[in-house]
Parts: sequence; structure tokens; C-alpha cells
Amino acid sequence: MRSNMAIAEEVGRMIRHVIPDEVPGPSCPNTACEMHGVPLAKCGGLYVSFGKTAAGTTRYRCKECSKTFTGATTPTHGQRRSEKNRDVFLLLMNKVPINRIQEVTGLGTKAVYDKIAFIHRKCQEFVGDRESHLLDANFVLPKIYLSVDRQHYVVNWSQRKDRRTVQLNAIGSADIESGYVFGFHLNFDGGLDPAAVEADAAGIGDTLLHPPFRKYARVWLADDYKAAMANTAKRNAMKAAVGKRGGSFSDPLLNEIEEGYMDALVREDIEESDLKDDEMKLPGKGMQVHETYTMYAHFFYLSRLLRNAPKVRVYMDMDSGFRAAFMAAFAQRIKTRAVDGFYVKVGKDANAYQKQNAVASAKARLNTYAAAECLPGFEAAVELMKAEMKAAVPMGRWGDKWVVHPRPIASEPSKRVCWLTDLGDYDDDHQARLLLRATLHPIDRFFMQTRRRVSLAERPVVSVRQQRLMWHGYGAYNPAVLAKYLEIYRVYFNYCLKGKGGKTPAMRLGLAQAVIDPQDILYFG
Repeated sequence: MRSNMAIAEEVGRMIRHVIPDEVPGPSCPNTACEMHGVPLAKCGGLYVSFGKTAAGTTRYRCKECSKTFTGATTPTHGQRRSEKNRDVFLLLMNKVPINRIQEVTGLGTKAVYDKIAFIHRKCQEFVGDRESHLLDANFVLPKIYLSVDRQHYVVNWSQRKDRRTVQLNAIGSADIESGYVFGFHLNFDGGLDPAAVEADAAGIGDTLLHPPFRKYARVWLADDYKAAMANTAKRNAMKAAVGKRGGSFSDPLLNEIEEGYMDALVREDIEESDLKDDEMKLPGKGMQVHETYTMYAHFFYLSRLLRNAPKVRVYMDMDSGFRAAFMAAFAQRIKTRAVDGFYVKVGKDANAYQKQNAVASAKARLNTYAAAECLPGFEAAVELMKAEMKAAVPMGRWGDKWVVHPRPIASEPSKRVCWLTDLGDYDDDHQARLLLRATLHPIDRFFMQTRRRVSLAERPVVSVRQQRLMWHGYGAYNPAVLAKYLEIYRVYFNYCLKGKGGKTPAMRLGLAQAVIDPQDILYFG
């Protein structure tokens, strides 16, 4: 069971940039005046221009009570060094750490962090305006093919007495055709105070209730963390036992899939995949959200943004939480055959030589088959996929049928696909074509670029001297700052970075007509 209220809270957190709370705008400050709360746009001539402030902002006077107030401010109102905004934006998006940004721009630490907050706010306003078009019934979307995966990030310890780190996970979904990243959501809410929430939860007896019935079902409480650590021990014991006896298959990828099903069955909550141990802790600022609720909210968020798409195909990394969240969010459209879901499992541990060899072998097999059957390349791939469908291996408690993908790519040298939704009346050719589209590459490519372009997302450096301990040299110390970086990068990736054909993902999707300069984002509104 899940808390509908908690899912709604998490969806609200994700979609607030698209459907922001209405802000009435400047109005008469006199609370006793009838015009108090009536914005300029609706004043009916009862506000008149009354000069300007020293900063150049227009001042108005209320005809009813003669009180004066200032009008709307410019986007950079109150900034002393607004000319540095674009420089800071580009430096952030090119992996320059905070202290180097200070050195290059001459700004102080507080000024840099203030500009990060400003850039984040403008990015949210800009992308919210663009993505709100997706909710317009007249906006035409093509068939959407999504790849869904997640990436973990580590927040460094901030006290020498407690050197445990915080691990957060971000779930992302990218359109396979355009590359547009529709959502990139970290399981963290910076708007909550841990001490206040823990105190309130204790006062109302929240932890005594079954999790779905709690007021704070969405977030990790200290007692939840202790219980999760006990379950981690069981999961680690299962993995150790599997490691000793070896897998049941000669194919390493099938053994990984088998272990994934076994891991799901030993979890206290089959959909909760987070591992908690004594080397990690909960954030000191803001609160970590149960990844399950972030998963559910992410898919409900997608279902709202993509409601105008005639068909949606979702290719997701193998995880029972993904499966359940996808089924819940798209339930009605799955029943009408407008949405289909697939698991995709990719072998990622191969070295460069093994990847090249796997791709070359697959190509040779495909070419040999095409020549023997006198078929073009894609038609030959369809026929090979149909043969693999007949040889599908049933796995796990649910008998999921896993199919070998006959056309691996360098980033996915070995790949198996499982169809999760009802095949319905699709003929074999249609099924084969949909299975051939299966990939996680678009979202994994975005994750890779995030690592390369965002300093706080950099992979840890291994310490040779200290028993290979991980050191996160540029890691964040405040999860809220990491969240802002990641949200800024999604906007920058979608609207500012050119790809094939000189187009950005937003241009290919129809949300932009040209490459957007960061300056246009900063002065939006």
C-alpha cells in the first residue's frame, strides 16, 4: 500500500514549476483598504503612476487611501553585479567548482551562492513556461518513447565527529527520439526541517502507524532508517550466498536479472530498493524522500506532461519500484493500449575491448542472416528479434519473459528486454519492432554528461593509501545546492546544448525554435 496524500505531495513538489501558485503581484499595502490584494492588472484605474524609486522601479499611488507602493521589479532587482550572472551560469555548467568561480569572477562566496539561487529560480520560471505548453490540448506531441533510469549522488559529511555521507538518488526520463529530458527528480525535499518534522511525528504518534497511514509517509524518519538497516543485512546475506554458489545461468546478464528478482523478494518492502547502512545517514538540512514515493510521483508527473501523446512506450531499468509506479500512473492508458512498458537490463561492466567485440559479433550475425535471407538490415533485425521472442527465458516469481536484443550498441554491449504490459492484439512484427527500440542510452547519456559537466555530481576519487576509501573531492555539503545544480543542468541540456544537426532536444521536440542563450533564461519574465 502507498499513501495517496504522500504521492500527491511529491507530485506537487515536482510540477510546481509548470503549475506555479498564482502570485497576485504588487497591490495597495494598506490592509484596511478595499484595494489591498488587488493587483495592478485588475485595479480598474484606481492605481496611478507616482514617480520612480532611486533604483528606477515605478512607484504607484492608490486613489482610495493614497498609500504608495512599488511596481514589478526587473529579474535582476537588488543585484549589484548582474553582469556576472551569465558567466556564473556557464561556469556552473562546465564543471568549475565554487572557489574557482570566485577566482574567475571576483565574487564573494555569498554572492556566488546567491547567484546560484537566482539562476535556479529563473531556470524554473523559463522551463515552466515552456513545459506548460505540454498541458495545452492543442499542443501536438508525436508518439513518445522514453528511457527511464536513476543515478545516485553522495553528499559529503560536514562534521569531523560524524563522517557518514548522505546518498540520494535521482530518477530521470529522456525521450529516445529527441533526447529531451522530461524529468530529473532527486529524492530530497529542501523545504522541510528535520527537527520540526521528527518532533511533530513523535507528538502525533506517526511512527506507531503503518507507513501508508502516516502524516509523514513520504520522508525518511530516524526510526525508518534503523529498520531499513536491519533489512540491508538480509539483502547483503542473500547476495553473499548467491556469490558463493554462482548463478543459475551461463549468461552473466541473466544471473544479474535473477539476483535482482531475489533481492526484491527479501526486501521488507518489495518496492523499496534503497540500501541503508551504518556508513550513511539522513540529511541534516532538508529531508530525504522515500525513493518509492519519488518513483510514483515521477511517473504520475510524466503521465500529466505526456497526456497529449497518442502513444507512450516506457523502457525502464529493472526495478520492482519502477514497475509498480509505472503501472499505477498509467493504469487507464495501459488498459486502452495507449501505453506500454518494458524492463531493460544492460550489461555495463564490460571493458572497451569486450564492448567492441560484442557489437562486432552482433553485426556479423545480423549481416550473415540478412545475406542468407536476402533481407535489408532492419527487416533482418525484426526477423531475428521474432526468433529471440520464441526463445525468451521466463524469470522470477512472475514468469517475466526476457528476450535477447540482437542489435547491441557500444554503450549497451549486452542487453535483454522484458515486455511488462499485455501484448494485446499486436502482431509479431509490431512486437519485434517495439522490442528493438528498447534502450536506456538517452537517459544514461544525460547522466554521463551530468557527471562530466556538474562538479557536485562528479564520481568519487579512490584513495590508494586509505584502503581504497572513496573521497568526494567536489561533492556537495548541502543537498539543497546539489538539487539546484541538477535542475539547472536539465534546463541547460534541453535548451542550450546543441547535438546532432545543430539542434537542442527542445528544438527536436517542438518546445523551442532555436538554441536558447543562457542570457535569455536569466532575463526571462
